[in-house]
Amino acid sequence: MLLAFLVAPALAAPVYKAGDWIVLSPTGEGFSIQLPVKPEEQTDRSTFDSNTYKMRLYTCNDEASGMLYMVVMQEFPDLSGILTPTVRLDKFMDGFKEGFAKSLAESAGMTVDVQTDRDISLKGAAIGRQYILSLGESRGLLRAFDANPRNYVLMVLGGDEKKAEVKRFFDSFEIKSAPPPIPQPLPKTKPE
Repeated sequence: MLLAFLVAPALAAPVYKAGDWIVLSPTGEGFSIQLPVKPEEQTDRSTFDSNTYKMRLYTCNDEASGMLYMVVMQEFPDLSGILTPTVRLDKFMDGFKEGFAKSLAESAGMTVDVQTDRDISLKGAAIGRQYILSLGESRGLLRAFDANPRNYVLMVLGGDEKKAEVKRFFDSFEIKSAPPPIPQPLPKTKPE
């Protein structure tokens, strides 16, 4: 699964002291966002057909607010002629939710519930959707966007839209111009 080994570390991300918010705008990943503290970063490759594509996970715990923030960027092949944006986002989120729930159940014994809340719009995204997140006793929000050939997931745990920090995090997200993803072929396996 795409996020199986990356999701559990999100809850174990280092806690940093509060300060000025930083702007995260990784080169070539097509987005920028503000976070209260510097995030930890993990990279993986996800398989589509016979190639792999980059997936990047950024996580941070904000000691001042007690909230966990997560940003996921997933590249995939240009599928604009094959799948509609809604189908792409639905397929991505089905895999994300399954991997997220499985990883946390296995690593932390936590139950995860992700329920669709509403469709949202964002300049540069074909479609966006907000979800209500329950992770054990913690509550939060998750937003996902399709911006072919990338999907983005923004998550905050420990707050809702009434909190200024949550609003700042979500409102600061922008989709930027970026080069197309560079697929890497799967290694050839030798016949036995």
